[in-house]
Amino acid sequence: MQTTNQNTFNRYLTQAEERALFRCVKDHAGPLAARDYQWMRLARNTGLRVGSLAGLTVMDARLALASKHMAIRSDIAKRKQAHTVHLNKHARAALVALLKIRRELGHPETDSAPLIMSRNKNGLSIRSFQARMRYWAKKADLPVQATPHWFRHTLAMRLMKNSTAQDPRGVVQGALGHRDINSTAVYTRPSREDVALALDEVGS
Repeated sequence: MQTTNQNTFNRYLTQAEERALFRCVKDHAGPLAARDYQWMRLARNTGLRVGSLAGLTVMDARLALASKHMAIRSDIAKRKQAHTVHLNKHARAALVALLKIRRELGHPETDSAPLIMSRNKNGLSIRSFQARMRYWAKKADLPVQATPHWFRHTLAMRLMKNSTAQDPRGVVQGALGHRDINSTAVYTRPSREDVALALDEVGS
C-alpha cells in the first residue's frame, strides 16, 4: 500500500505543468487538438477515470448539461459502482465544445454514439487517450510522463490545497467517487511544490 500511495503522490501535474500542457494543446490548430483540449479540460475538472471518459455517450453529455451532474453508468464505472459527478462551469463548457466538435466533424449524433471520437469515426479508445496524453506531454516539454489518470490526482490535490470546505477530504471523496474516505489520505501529504519550497527555505 505504501508503494501505491507514493506513486499516487507523484502522479499529478503541478500548476506550472498544467498551464504549460493546456497552453500547448490550445495553441495548436485543427479538430484533433481541439478535441484533445476539451477532453483534457473535462478530465481535469471532473476527475473522471479514462475508462469512464472513453465510455461517455452523446446522451450522457446531453443529460449532464441539463442537470449539471454527470451520471457515471455502472458499465463504465470502476468496479461497476455507478455514481454522479458534479459539473463545474469549465466541465460544462468542455461538454458543449465536445458536442460541437462532433458536429463539425460530421459524426452522427445518435444518443448511444461515443462522445469523444477518433479520426476513424470510432470512439476514442483508452489506449488512444493514453497515447494522445503522451504526445501532448512531450510536445509541451513536461518533465514528467503523464497519463490521463493524472488529471484525477491533479483535481484531488487542488481540492485539498484550495478548498475552503470544513472537510476537504470529504469533498475529495465525493468528487472522485471513493467509497472509503481513507482512499483520500494520500492527498493530505505536502505537494511536490510544498516540499521543494520548504527545502529552498532551509537551504544553506
